[in-house]
Amino acid sequence: MAEPGNLQDRLDVHELYARYAAAIDNGDYDDWLQCFTEDGVFESTRFGRHAGQEGLRKFTRIYRESLGGAQVLHVITNVYFKLEGDAGAGSCYLAYYHCKEGRIQQSAVGRYKDSLRKVNGRWCFASRKVSLDGHD
Repeated sequence: MAEPGNLQDRLDVHELYARYAAAIDNGDYDDWLQCFTEDGVFESTRFGRHAGQEGLRKFTRIYRESLGGAQVLHVITNVYFKLEGDAGAGSCYLAYYHCKEGRIQQSAVGRYKDSLRKVNGRWCFASRKVSLDGHD
């Protein structure tokens, strides 16, 4: 078993950040849900607070409808986190692109603030809060 905070843990957390963005962009909402703990929380100024697997599943339905058929792209950068045992805290920057009818526009920039937890050998978001710059 790997020691908490070792290189494998750090690689796994980086993979979590990438998998989250790819899953939501590709509409793979089941995989997106797996990025969270069972009691995980997602919160945004636009969509509100959603807790637990049922709350997160409800968010995916609201989010999918909000897209209006557009393809989106979450670009994350400056991923930074600290791990301590089976828990951690992290953050990253976000650039959000909206693509529809051949037009691509950068729709938002912001940041995520995260609580991380390792459950059954797998790193997940215990909570994830997104804030968009220029939005209250």
